[in-house]
Amino acid sequence: MKFLAIIDVADNAPMEAVRAGLREELRHSWALFAGGTLREAFATEKPTRIVFVLEVDSAEQAASQLGRLPMIEAGLITFQLIELRPFANWSLLFAQE
Repeated sequence: MKFLAIIDVADNAPMEAVRAGLREELRHSWALFAGGTLREAFATEKPTRIVFVLEVDSAEQAASQLGRLPMIEAGLITFQLIELRPFANWSLLFAQE
């Protein structure tokens, strides 16, 4: 299953703490990428927000994997998961009426 993870700095997170933990967070996210869980990563127009595409067996597994990232564990960063499913509506173009 694929999941979109919208990851953002928590509202109450001190930016000094976020900056201080960034290198370690990057190391851990690289490990997710190298292990095949994290498939894609994107920056957004908002500097404090990134987007990951994860490939895992379940939402619980996605949350567990992300929950191990140091700044998420520390509550400095939050995430929202959205399950991505195949877009099947194009099949309507070829359906017999």
